[in-house]
Amino acid sequence: MMDRHLFWAGAVLWVVLWAVFIARLAWLDSRLRAHLAQHHPHRWRLSWSERLTWSAWFVFQSKEDYGDAAIAARRREMLTVFYDMLLVLAAMIVWFVISAAMMELGPK
Repeated sequence: MMDRHLFWAGAVLWVVLWAVFIARLAWLDSRLRAHLAQHHPHRWRLSWSERLTWSAWFVFQSKEDYGDAAIAARRREMLTVFYDMLLVLAAMIVWFVISAAMMELGPK
């Protein structure tokens, strides 16, 4: 049987790792927006409602990089972090399922 402390330590570790990925993705998004605002201000005029979904659309759907290699590189980096996040999520689900199955049920 598995110790409850090990289960909760692993759970906290997975959640912290997931939070690090989300923070990294938000940071990359802010860098990409800053780069576009600085180097391509004439092409970046979005309303507040458009900015809410802009990042997901730009990274996953848009093929336009305005001839700027830095934009393409940041887009690839964001995609890599996103797919790494999905892998961590899958590993976290497997961890919870396996460790919950190994937990001793009921009070000690």
